[in-house]
Amino acid sequence: MKIKISEAELMMTEKKKTENNREYAYRVLRDNIMTMQLLPGTTINEGELAEVFHTSRTPIHEAVLMLKEESLIEVYPQSGSKVSLIQIDILKEGYFLRSVIEPEIIRRLAGNLPSQQIGGLRENLEQQKAAWEDGTAREQIDTFFKLDDKFHHLIYIMSGKEMTWYAVKKVSTHYDRVRYLDAIMNHTELEKIYEEHQKILQLLMLGIPSDFRLDWFYDSHLGTYRKGFQRIFEKYPDYFQL
Repeated sequence: MKIKISEAELMMTEKKKTENNREYAYRVLRDNIMTMQLLPGTTINEGELAEVFHTSRTPIHEAVLMLKEESLIEVYPQSGSKVSLIQIDILKEGYFLRSVIEPEIIRRLAGNLPSQQIGGLRENLEQQKAAWEDGTAREQIDTFFKLDDKFHHLIYIMSGKEMTWYAVKKVSTHYDRVRYLDAIMNHTELEKIYEEHQKILQLLMLGIPSDFRLDWFYDSHLGTYRKGFQRIFEKYPDYFQL
């Protein structure tokens, strides 16, 4: 369900039974920011959001502060809050962090995964394949990117590095927004990303061949957005902060 707030449309989802008001507001606002439903620079009115979420302003304010910690909202004392512009330095830092950490995790896991863990990754890949084959373009991208995130998250969990995953995701918010924008605007080949995920699973199952350039492969896998970045920047310069 879409709800109009000022000049933006907020995509609402059902509240989970386990969520309190702060957690629900945080999740919905974060999802809307990450999928560009709330565009960079959009004004965040806590009083208006409290009405939308049928709650007091306290959990909304707490959710906004949580998003501020992830560099997704800028809070200006006495003058309100806005969805943060995409900062190039934070974008590059998120990309750097993932490109350094994930190849090392894969090296440590490669050839050592038990069959039940391999099954979880295979199931995720089947869902990825279904996602890019079915639905509208926007639905394909939304579903695929969630499964993409889950695929990599599972690898961190299998390596005993779940806290590292959450730390990486906090730093990667601007990188992830650009990836999503690239998929929408430049029609990222979801099938190619899926095939690269298949290759990652193969490496985890069988080990890494001595002549395989894992760092090069991973740099290419995480850096798909770079091909069309100039087009994005030229079309939407107001979304970015240099």
